[in-house]
Amino acid sequence: MSLMVTNSPQKTGQDNVRARLIRAAYTCFTAADYDKVSIRQIAESAGVNMAMIRYYFGNKLGLFEAMVTEYIQPIHSRAKALQKSHDKPTVADIVAEFYQTMIPNPEFPRFLFQLMSSEHSVAAKGVIYKLFQPIAELTPMPQQLLEGWGELDPQLLKMSLLSLMIFPFVMPTPMAKLHGYQLNEEFYQQLAKHNIALLEHGMSGGKR
Repeated sequence: MSLMVTNSPQKTGQDNVRARLIRAAYTCFTAADYDKVSIRQIAESAGVNMAMIRYYFGNKLGLFEAMVTEYIQPIHSRAKALQKSHDKPTVADIVAEFYQTMIPNPEFPRFLFQLMSSEHSVAAKGVIYKLFQPIAELTPMPQQLLEGWGELDPQLLKMSLLSLMIFPFVMPTPMAKLHGYQLNEEFYQQLAKHNIALLEHGMSGGKR
């Protein structure tokens, strides 16, 4: 006879409150500068008492770190899986993995871009640097991908990849509309395939 272990109602309730706070934090932090968001605002958005933020996260910065960790965990997991793969990673792998991770939360890259471009929110930017460092170390470096692709500069290739991957997610909506783009899931899926084909065609020296 097997013993089935279930979560207690109290544990389930605690998990639910914590999850609501993280979702509320995501909504608040992606809509306004970190310094302008208050714990009262987040608590009201989550429908809980402000004391719950201190109970689960210590303070606003702790909640911010938990929120960012929650949303970059898929990136870290995918980068780690890519590194451990028996097959040699390709440029297409990196681009495809990035798009697959970002498409469910397309506003997240824009939030990070705005935060890191700000002159304020120093503590929040410190959290971003800390959390993204392990991902940067896991991601295969362009120099490893350049074997057999000629004399392309690794640093310039890295900038090209960053531009192709990140800019579509941080492109201002009015600019996208001006050029006839609708920044939705279908568009990002098509763009991912297009960018992979573009990179492979160019790096392989294909004819125009």
